[in-house]
Amino acid sequence: MSTVTERPTERPTIDFDQYSQHYLQHWEQIAADLHATGLPLAWSDHHDGFWVLASWDGVHEVARDWERFTSVNDLDGTENGGKGQAIPRMSYRLYLGESDPPVHTARRRLEVPWFTPKALRRWRPAVERHLLEAVNEVIERGEADLVADVIVPTAARTTLYVLGYDSDDWQTPAAVAHKGVYVPSTDPAYPYAEQAEMRAVFRDMLTRRQAEPTDDLISALANGKADGEPLSLDASESMLNALVLGGFDTTIASTANAILWLDEHPDEWARLREDAAVQANAVEEFLRVWPPATLLARTALVDTELLGVPIAAGERVGMWLAGANRDPRKFPDPDVVDLDRSNAREHVAFSAGPHRCLGSPLAKIELQHMLAAIPALLPDLALHREHLERYPTIGAINGISHLPVTFTAGSRLPVEPEA
Repeated sequence: MSTVTERPTERPTIDFDQYSQHYLQHWEQIAADLHATGLPLAWSDHHDGFWVLASWDGVHEVARDWERFTSVNDLDGTENGGKGQAIPRMSYRLYLGESDPPVHTARRRLEVPWFTPKALRRWRPAVERHLLEAVNEVIERGEADLVADVIVPTAARTTLYVLGYDSDDWQTPAAVAHKGVYVPSTDPAYPYAEQAEMRAVFRDMLTRRQAEPTDDLISALANGKADGEPLSLDASESMLNALVLGGFDTTIASTANAILWLDEHPDEWARLREDAAVQANAVEEFLRVWPPATLLARTALVDTELLGVPIAAGERVGMWLAGANRDPRKFPDPDVVDLDRSNAREHVAFSAGPHRCLGSPLAKIELQHMLAAIPALLPDLALHREHLERYPTIGAINGISHLPVTFTAGSRLPVEPEA
């Protein structure tokens, strides 16, 4: 059980550490307990102190009001003093995610054309092809690690393909992304060295695309301008880094958690596969109930109030996306998985406001296709839950490392060549 206290003369407090084993095992109960107080906002002393915000309305308020709550990570002290979007604070700045409008808006426009409805129609065949190719690597064996062998390469290769990165060179960035989401940035084990090596590869790629551009997102960043000014190499590399690493474990975690639930509800899985409308809404509900990302932070720029509680300038507000998705004021019976929930798509799994994840439509396409196709591609699928391995902490992502499965072995499947 979580420890939540509220005293009339002091601010409400909570023992909340998203990297703790207590959080890993009890986060759903922590959310229920915080909402039960009637005030889904409390102060945690962990990670230098921050406000835990679990209100759906409150998350939207903070996410939209960048003049009160900044995303900036002012590492050199030359801007507004913001401490970035990660708790604990990162020593590496994400130039898109950790900027405010109008700078953020101008940079984001460079990425928008790759995530329009027209672009998504182009990426869908890539999702289908990458899943088939992953399945072909295991189909003759009759056994596999569903996460490591099937879901990870499908999501990783699709992300890289969209960017214009060699989709066959997915294993190194996937490994770097994986480790970085469950180890806090203050831990000596955090993969700073591996990330630095990966970023050096990105910088080399951007430099080459600047000299010889092609029709891809990497070239758009390499040669892009924001408000008429060319992006610096630091900025373009940071934006590429966020696209690569942010597109991996989020989709992987959502798919794996959904499959675990569907396996226990075979009638619902059959309904999902047969009805496109159910399929689309189910993805939204899975994202609401098990959002891949845990928490995104803002820094208060002024003394202000939130849900009637005083917030001091310089204090951090952690928008607890998982908690806001369990807000009973917005989602009645929030712990119940309801594939027909009428407002499921109003979840904040991808944040809200100007920073709402641009790649979320691509992630949903990947989720929809994998959840519908995997049972058909791997007939008589049996999950061996006794060997399931979750991330050692939830930290940034509520993920699963390994999920062994068996199925009826078959012959390799035909794959359409890349267009």
